Amino acid sequence: MKTNNYPLISIITCTFNSEKYLKKALESVQNQTYKNIEHIINDSYSTDKTLEIIKKYIELNKNEYSIKFIQSQPKGVANALNVATSEATGDVVHFLHSDDYYYKKDSLEKAASYFMKNPNLIWLTGNFLVEIKRFKIAIPLTHLLRINPEKALSVMNIISHENTFMSREAIQLYGGFNEDKNFVVEYSLWLKLMRDCKPLIVNDEFTVFIIHKGSTSTGSLLKFSKAIQRAFKTQRKERVFPLIGYYEDNNIYCQIKRITNMLRGAFAGYL
Repeated sequence: MKTNNYPLISIITCTFNSEKYLKKALESVQNQTYKNIEHIINDSYSTDKTLEIIKKYIELNKNEYSIKFIQSQPKGVANALNVATSEATGDVVHFLHSDDYYYKKDSLEKAASYFMKNPNLIWLTGNFLVEIKRFKIAIPLTHLLRINPEKALSVMNIISHENTFMSREAIQLYGGFNEDKNFVVEYSLWLKLMRDCKPLIVNDEFTVFIIHKGSTSTGSLLKFSKAIQRAFKTQRKERVFPLIGYYEDNNIYCQIKRITNMLRGAFAGYL
């Protein structure tokens, strides 16, 4: 609930044998200047020191803000995120993965201020900030999004979910994350949201994404190529025409599809 117009932010962190980077992620939460938060941690029955790290974190911060610890069966990242989101009560939701961390101590304060200034705001997104071997590189994706958000997103999944904050109600309304492993976890959600409401695009960074060998989408060239393939499958599923960006009910999209079907029929007659 909102307190003095300050939105309650639900931070969601999903873990599974995450001991290597988890401590840094959790410390970045406890060091935030903005304290109107709840932290929901969903663990998929880790067997390393993950649970020990979480236990210490909860004990240290249990009187500072609400922390809810749950466990769910390991059925993929999307399922873990959806299960954790169902436990959220905040006005705004942010997903902080176990190998990411908040860029600065005022990251949440800064994000909250946008929602305070824009009471009807559904979602906002900032730049992609990555860390490679301790070097941080900001990728200003917002410049592309500002030109034409719908078309830019249709080309590729260029919205950094690490630097995206969303209304909890919007996540529930648009179906949450795609649990089918053949598709990109969050891309369908972005495309559905974009169709009805454009995000507030800010030239800012909130969270650091660490690129390492264990990353599910960027850990290797093979993983990255598979992530791109899943992105194209997601586009087809959501009826988005790549590079052009028109949805299924758009006249141009329908005309292109009609011509394509006619050509297929014509060539089929020669086979």
